[in-house]
Amino acid sequence: MTQGYFYLIIISMVEEIKENNIHLIIGEDDFLVENAAKKIISKVIPDDIKDSALEIIQGKADNEDAQLSSISDFNSSIMTPPFLDPVKLTWWRGVNFLPGGGTNGKISESVKSALEKIAQDLSENPLPQDQVIVITATKLLKASIFAKTFSKVAEVIEFASDGKKNKDKIASALMRLPELAEEIGITFNPGADILFIAKVGGDTRTIISELEKMKMYLGDEDRPVTKEDISEITSMMAGEPELWEVTSALCSHNAKQLLDVLLRFEWNNSFPILLLNVIEKSFREMIVIRAAYDSKFISSGGIWAKQIPPDQAELLKEAGFATDNNKNSWILRNLVKNACGFKNINILRRVRFRILQLREKVVSGLTHEFVLAELLRIAHG
Repeated sequence: MTQGYFYLIIISMVEEIKENNIHLIIGEDDFLVENAAKKIISKVIPDDIKDSALEIIQGKADNEDAQLSSISDFNSSIMTPPFLDPVKLTWWRGVNFLPGGGTNGKISESVKSALEKIAQDLSENPLPQDQVIVITATKLLKASIFAKTFSKVAEVIEFASDGKKNKDKIASALMRLPELAEEIGITFNPGADILFIAKVGGDTRTIISELEKMKMYLGDEDRPVTKEDISEITSMMAGEPELWEVTSALCSHNAKQLLDVLLRFEWNNSFPILLLNVIEKSFREMIVIRAAYDSKFISSGGIWAKQIPPDQAELLKEAGFATDNNKNSWILRNLVKNACGFKNINILRRVRFRILQLREKVVSGLTHEFVLAELLRIAHG
């Protein structure tokens, strides 16, 4: 059974949620897992009470103390009934230390015992019907005591592992592409869908990112995606969501969007430097484009003017922008849009300077939490 077919079955299962009020969703593709969780949440909690009726407990923890703290937070949440709302849903999100998870697939005896106690307590003391639990996790050892006990009281949804040959992942990605594209509002010409997946790869979140970028590229044009569109704008597979979204959120001063994008990434020791390098390069390009835009050398649609002084055209070429062609007009249009998200070119220069300073501090050992906070401050303007 391919992952794409399995995905369709699972979503069908979620749309017909059982009366069971405990749901455990397992899988390494965090997009598929979280999408299934959000379907359950939307079915259980009306939008107008989501802020008060939904409690999210972060389950990503890399050491014993953090794992036990996460377990304690989860226990506190499920022990607290709804106050004024008719229902309360606890989402234990992204747990990476269930049996079979943890470092090298192992967890400490203390964590193992605490998890088994949760399963045993829920088995012996059924959760009230006005409370719902959703747990999303990366891995679970089915032979563990926790899994065997918990499965007696929970609906368990498991997505296929990514541990398969690349050609199988590509095939399953191609199968689920029409549904993902339909949600975003685009369709493909015959053969263009195959080219898209061949270029993007099988990672679901990267596919979504590239589909969203394609939607922006098409704008108001109501037509299918062509092979030429893909050659123009779609990026080669990167294994991570595109970093262009970070710059876009910064320039639109959308702090919530920025935080949502940044939390998708795996924040290891090297990632903040990579991120800041990409942002700095984007702002360097935007400064050049903003100067050209203010001088009326380029339009808001990303089209170069026919008459640009030769010396200015040469400077633009040295900066990486050849004005004698209009290839990649979407990229230029997006650069102009982002650059004009700031009141003037001097503000762009100040932001780039702040990014350079931040990068220096990161090299000196600054924590990634500080990087997140500083980028959010920039987005606020």
